[in-house]
Amino acid sequence: MTDTHKPSISVVMAAYQAERFIAEALESILNQTHAPDEVIVVNDGSTDGTARELERFAGRIRVVHRENGGCPAAFNTAFAEARGDFVAMCGADDIWEPQKLEWQLETIAEHPQVDLLCGHAVLFGRNEGEYSRPPGAGVLDSAALKDALYRQCCICAPSVVIRRSLFERLGPFIENFGADDHEYWFRCLRAGASFYYDPRPLLSWRQHENNLTGRTAWMDECGDQVRRMYEADVSDRAIAEDLFRIGRRLVDAGRPREARQAFRQSLRRGWRSASPANARALAWVVILGLPSGVRASAGRLVTALSRGLDALRGGRDPVLP
Repeated sequence: MTDTHKPSISVVMAAYQAERFIAEALESILNQTHAPDEVIVVNDGSTDGTARELERFAGRIRVVHRENGGCPAAFNTAFAEARGDFVAMCGADDIWEPQKLEWQLETIAEHPQVDLLCGHAVLFGRNEGEYSRPPGAGVLDSAALKDALYRQCCICAPSVVIRRSLFERLGPFIENFGADDHEYWFRCLRAGASFYYDPRPLLSWRQHENNLTGRTAWMDECGDQVRRMYEADVSDRAIAEDLFRIGRRLVDAGRPREARQAFRQSLRRGWRSASPANARALAWVVILGLPSGVRASAGRLVTALSRGLDALRGGRDPVLP
């Protein structure tokens, strides 16, 4: 007998001080070509006109009010309220393409083994561009995805649809943490979850002064914590390239001794994996061993040469400054 069950889908949104954009975001959800089964908005202690904007959608959405606890905590509250087989995440300032849910539900029907679906996002507003893409499309290779995630978070949370039973099994997002989604995708992969990537743009990810946080150092620190937590899950090459990135960051921060240590560690992890970081890491180890009077000019020369070589071979490696 054929299983004709069609999975239900909940949409969850965390909202804080979102009065300017939340109506547009909700309209993009409610006007989907395949309507969601429920829409849950957690008002995370907003003191502006967010609650008033939400009242305009009475009867079409369910609103949960809570004291401010941050975005991960608000999403945890929303997931606890959700009842769909799958849960779609959306920011209170983002805009979905009209067919987003239709396309993702078609994917679930075609690939019932998939646990987490995501797709491409276009940045607009204060910054314009495209969100970084994972390696490949369709059902993703888990090992390659782990390496890509180790270098940078390449899964845009407002594009994600996740199996609710997987979320319940793995537990909530880490709260008061600046890389909660990055950590969660690793947690899913460690648990054996299957990921699917749709290369079509599924949403427009709004960039504005309130979400372009000034807490970059804290977020970088949280990202480094995620890498330490999941280092055993990725290849030596990915670790070598990330150590090189850390070394360059330390050079720019004026911390040459720590930078040299990072480059030496990069060489140790990358020498057997033919990492593209190897030659550059070696060059920086030599440069940082020079007297301080010649170090800066030598560093500028090596950087210019490496970028020139990148241009000749058709583009700069995004993980190797």
